[in-house]
Amino acid sequence: MRSTAWIIGCLVLLVFGGCHHKKTAAELKNAADSLARMPDPGARLIALDKLIADQPNDAKLYMERSKTYDELGNLDKALENAKTAIEKDSTQTPYFFYMADLFMKKPSVKNAVNIMDRLKLSQPKNYMADIKIAEFYLKAGKNDESMHAIDDALKINPNIPEAYFWRGYNFREVKNQDKAIANFQKAIELKPDYEDAYVILGLLYEDKKDHKAEEYFTSAIRLNAKDTVAIYDLGKYYQDRDSFQKAIDNYKEILEMDPNNRNANFAIGYCLYYLKDYNNGLGYFSKVLLVNPKDAAAHDGRSLCFRGMGEIDKANKEKEIADRLSEK
Repeated sequence: MRSTAWIIGCLVLLVFGGCHHKKTAAELKNAADSLARMPDPGARLIALDKLIADQPNDAKLYMERSKTYDELGNLDKALENAKTAIEKDSTQTPYFFYMADLFMKKPSVKNAVNIMDRLKLSQPKNYMADIKIAEFYLKAGKNDESMHAIDDALKINPNIPEAYFWRGYNFREVKNQDKAIANFQKAIELKPDYEDAYVILGLLYEDKKDHKAEEYFTSAIRLNAKDTVAIYDLGKYYQDRDSFQKAIDNYKEILEMDPNNRNANFAIGYCLYYLKDYNNGLGYFSKVLLVNPKDAAAHDGRSLCFRGMGEIDKANKEKEIADRLSEK
């Protein structure tokens, strides 16, 4: 296997060595693209520093360095480089959206909104900036401000599926289920492959104890067979109706993709307990504890299984552990 040092060396040679002519834009783009594919962020950062020293006005390199710093968990440096990228090339709309998302990691809603407002100064018809603002305000619990931003977007274009999605989300947050459903349905009318809207419609109909929930969860899975959230929600729908085997089948689909998935393992353990298959249920609760020995609910599940098996001492011991962990 080629070492990281060898890869860096080749990239540095691409920029600095081997010939004396000025590097073309295509050559520099190839170098940046190669860096983006480097799996080791530390090594990628070293190579990016060298490239930026040679090409200090290349905005794309600063953006790539920003993403690398973000990957390394250095949010301040990520923001610093994103800011430089925008200064070098303010025509790149994705840079603004990216920097706003970085601010939301702090979180700083004010700065995230300010970045979108700055974009709107040069692109007043960019309704997706308004949608992003609506999303930020919603996450901050500011529903009125979020709805106002959605209205601004719809004045520019009345057929934005994302506008109806986030408006539906706002209505859901204030417990207006009927208006929430109407807006999510409008979103999928405009965008039939709107996977997230199908999932939330499933949850809304589940809250109403309406069988349409199954239809919406199934539609989401049909759009994306690897959507573990929708698969889990469909399993929970079956579980809540005591269709435990159907629920287990769904949860096992998740485990095929993610064997250590906590929620799927726990849910299977729960279903098996209710099917009185205590021994196998115990095994799934134990899988949860292999990943997190301090999972109080899993210890409680083991307690129930031991009790069902008649092993009272073991059941009491697990219950004591669960209670102790729950108090922390």
